[in-house]
Amino acid sequence: MPNAVLAFIASFLHKIEALFSKPAVQAAFNTVAQVLVVAEPIVAEIAALVPNKTVAEIMAAYEAYGVPVAATIAADPTSTGNALLNLATTLVDQKIKNAAATNIIQTAVQIAVTALKAA
Repeated sequence: MPNAVLAFIASFLHKIEALFSKPAVQAAFNTVAQVLVVAEPIVAEIAALVPNKTVAEIMAAYEAYGVPVAATIAADPTSTGNALLNLATTLVDQKIKNAAATNIIQTAVQIAVTALKAA
């Protein structure tokens, strides 16, 4: 590998290390880990309710949980994915004892989705 590429990789890794060495960043990821424990079963339950991710299944899941639909859900993957993320975020937020920022909850939900798909 040319020296320029190695220097770039080293610089990139140094920046990542500097970011993750900050106490606030470590605290945020510790919170994500705590919320993940709550998010994982909720994500699995939603996935079981919407195996095909159709708009009808998603609407039925919202109704089953008593969560109002905030916007029209289109049939495209972005819209259905956002609707599912919003549903899971709402349910996790309702279940955790200590309030967490939406980005923390959504990070935990996304990790749970990734783990579920990998299993």
